Amino acid sequence: MTPAPAPWSGPPWGRGRWGWVAVPASFLALVTVLGAAGAAWWHPQARAFDAVAVVLLLLAPAAIVLVVRGGRAALVGSVLAVLGPTTFVALGYEPGPAFVPLGFVVVALGVTRQRVLSLAAGTAGAIAVAVLSIGPGSPTLVYATVTVAGLAVAMLLGEGARGRAERMQALRAARVSRQESAVAAERLRIARELHDVLAHSLSGITVQAGVGLHLMDREPEAARRALTEIREASRDALDEVREVLGVLRADGEAPREPTAGHGPRSVGELLVRARADGLTVDDEGVDEAATRVPESLAGVVHRTLQEALTNVRRHAPGASVQVRLVVGDSIVLEVVDDGPGADEIVEGYGLRGMRERAESVGGTLVAGPGPTGFRVRLELPRVER
Repeated sequence: MTPAPAPWSGPPWGRGRWGWVAVPASFLALVTVLGAAGAAWWHPQARAFDAVAVVLLLLAPAAIVLVVRGGRAALVGSVLAVLGPTTFVALGYEPGPAFVPLGFVVVALGVTRQRVLSLAAGTAGAIAVAVLSIGPGSPTLVYATVTVAGLAVAMLLGEGARGRAERMQALRAARVSRQESAVAAERLRIARELHDVLAHSLSGITVQAGVGLHLMDREPEAARRALTEIREASRDALDEVREVLGVLRADGEAPREPTAGHGPRSVGELLVRARADGLTVDDEGVDEAATRVPESLAGVVHRTLQEALTNVRRHAPGASVQVRLVVGDSIVLEVVDDGPGADEIVEGYGLRGMRERAESVGGTLVAGPGPTGFRVRLELPRVER
């Protein structure tokens, strides 16, 4: 997993990762040098402030630029950040704000998730100022105490920033994972919808085309009716495909399940079309029961019945089909045919799609050989959604 970038890790001014931090580092260097020069002026007994003092004070601010670059540069920067102020105080200059830039380096190391270097630099600086405070003419005990406390706070801030960066990285990774899962689920849903629409419509068109070809010479009117059925089935299929693909074009809306046409009337239309395709359908009470199916579950019932009838047309044309729909504490749809093609039906996209739809609303689907043919049984919990 790629580490989370630091706040300044973008491409500022085309100068790389360090460009963004160069300005605050320069400002910190200016403040430190001026502060140390002022402290030396107020305490003339200390060593005179000179060019060597300036160079030593600039090491820690410059180290911030190295730290954010990471790798070996961060290690060199950490050493320089400790060495600069320590040498400055050891040579007898008035301490002033000499150790302040080291605190910023410690925090920067934590922010860039270089935990070991952050703790090492802070600890080394605290030990150095504590040791220097022991000798005569060195930093006072109060100065040493304040400096050690400041470096301890810097280490805590760096650790907190590192932990926050890791949490933000985990949140980003989780968000990306959810987005990828949502995209995959949406693709699967659209593929399932298109499969159901096209498989159902094309199987009906194939049956009617066969009837039309068979009767074209002997019974032109029957052939005309078959062609009319083909035209209507094609038009309905195109409408449903447009509806499914139209969901993709809806700007500013969450993906939604197409439900238009999945009401009680659509169930009756499926049964009428099945009869027109040569199936004998026993559907006593289905139309009335369909009116009591909750709208949120109507799509699942519609698609399951559609796929079940499509399988009968494909594998057992001309078979008798019993359709039962019971709506009570649960919703049960059962489609049983007496055709000979039960052993030919395997777990394909259609049956898998029916099962996935059922499971998506907490239901179950059983499909397999029945007493005389093939049996599909859908059971859904009746939950108003």
